[in-house]
Amino acid sequence: MTKQEVIKFRSEFEKAVQSLEDQFGVSISLGTIRFDSQGLRGKMMAVKGPKAIKASKDDFQVGDTVTINHKKMDPSQEFEIIKINNKNIKVRAINVDNGRIGGEYTVSPGLLIKK
Repeated sequence: MTKQEVIKFRSEFEKAVQSLEDQFGVSISLGTIRFDSQGLRGKMMAVKGPKAIKASKDDFQVGDTVTINHKKMDPSQEFEIIKINNKNIKVRAINVDNGRIGGEYTVSPGLLIKK
C-alpha cells in the first residue's frame, strides 16, 4: 500500500463508522496506522460518550477554566490557563485540597476542554 492509499483508507473508515457511533453512542477512533506493501494495521478504540472536538489555541484565552482530556488525568480536575505559547498552552490546577499545591502542565490545545 502507498501513503496516499492509507490516507484515503482512514478517511473512508471514519465515514463508515459514523453510523456505528450514532447507533451505540460511542466515539470511535483509529490510532496510528502502520503499513507496508502487503497491507496495513492499526488500533481502533471505541469510548462511550460524544466525540471530543479538537480545539486550537485560538479557542482559548488566559484565565479560561478548562479540563484535560487525557487517560492519565482526572476528568473532574479543573485548570486555569496561565499562558498561551505558539504550539502549547500552560495550565495550573485550581480546585486542589487545602494545603496542597496545584500542578502546572504544558498541554496541547487539542486535549483541552473549555468549561
